[in-house]
Amino acid sequence: MTRPAAAQESACALPTRLSSGIRARVEPGPGTPNNLRASPGLDGVRIGQIQPGEAFDVHEGPTCVDGYVWWQVQMRDDTVGWTAEGDPAGRYWLEPLTLTVDPALDVLTLCSAPPDDYTVVDFGFARLNARTVAMLDQATRIYHTLGGLLEFDFREALVQGSYNPGGVAASFGTHDGGGAVDVSVREPVTRRVMQEEIAGMLRALRVAGFAAWLRDTDELYPGSPIHIHAIAIGDRDLSEAAREQIDGSFGYLRGYNGLPQDSGAPLPDTSGDLVLCPWLLDLGYHDLRGGSTE
Repeated sequence: MTRPAAAQESACALPTRLSSGIRARVEPGPGTPNNLRASPGLDGVRIGQIQPGEAFDVHEGPTCVDGYVWWQVQMRDDTVGWTAEGDPAGRYWLEPLTLTVDPALDVLTLCSAPPDDYTVVDFGFARLNARTVAMLDQATRIYHTLGGLLEFDFREALVQGSYNPGGVAASFGTHDGGGAVDVSVREPVTRRVMQEEIAGMLRALRVAGFAAWLRDTDELYPGSPIHIHAIAIGDRDLSEAAREQIDGSFGYLRGYNGLPQDSGAPLPDTSGDLVLCPWLLDLGYHDLRGGSTE
């Protein structure tokens, strides 16, 4: 039986960082897997292992057995079992994937204008200018502040960069110039789609100054992968197609999803609220959802 939380803390030396109903993971890195047991305690039958970096849903707990804090978790393959949060000496093996966020936080306080630096940086698999790199780093900081994954990095999650003329036909030229990126929404280890984190990722990118949308599976063409597509607003090297995604007839500032339609009727933006930081207003960008062409 699960004890009251106060009793758990007095019996176990390790203060818990988890709670039921959240997602968590085994801390990534070179460590060893966590054992998954049929019942809490060292005598519980081992039914599997959870690899470093692997995530799961937390169901019940905490319960203190043998000096360890145990949680009942559900894995991606629906296996349910108990695993320990850490050892009695105070070392954590599990970490939460959701942080506490101040509900009174004004996201505009996180706004920060990027440097006016267009030096091209070649990452091997993608090319970006220094302005876009700085915006991705700022998006990572904002994402953490908004409660995102502790070690997620937008720069490291890139699947397509800029200055890639003709690289992907489905991008219809948006990546030909600078300021355009595609970002993975999958966990690096398990490749699971981080559905519960996508809204925060989009929000962080928008506060950092990107027009950003989720491109769902099959949305661009049959078999197209799920990802986030983002355009750095105000980038002087944007291709014309990318500029259209910002303030064109189907653009972000007009409340649309940035994809031109054969019918000519743009589709609404379903990826979150429009965000316009003060520095973007200073550059002359405005909310155009009222239909103005000014």
